[in-house]
Amino acid sequence: MPPSVEHSRSAHSLDTVGATTSFVCAVHCAIVAIFLGAAPAIPFLASTWIDWAFLGMSSAVGLASLIPGYRLHRAWRPLALFALGIVLLLVLRLLRVRASLGEMAVVLVAASSLIAAHWINRGASSRCICGQQHD
Repeated sequence: MPPSVEHSRSAHSLDTVGATTSFVCAVHCAIVAIFLGAAPAIPFLASTWIDWAFLGMSSAVGLASLIPGYRLHRAWRPLALFALGIVLLLVLRLLRVRASLGEMAVVLVAASSLIAAHWINRGASSRCICGQQHD
């Protein structure tokens, strides 16, 4: 298999993992915001280490897939959406915003930005006119 095709498949996989991680993070935050007051048996879901773990994983996977995609296609939109999502999540964590409808709204915007960044990056490979063969 040519290296460009192999790179494209791994990039698609990373974008899928990144989008999935962002979605799971948003679901986690929604569950915490909705059920934390009603279900004190799930305090581990509200642990700050889980928030930081999701943020770290999303950042690592995002950078691993979006930077090579940018180098190959020069599509800046995925990086801008990724930066927006990560900055929003970082601000929430650094300000220690507690579970609320406002926080949930910001998390949903951030997660949507991260998911969109990965899908746009993946689409850039599918529509590539750079002369390389992509899947």
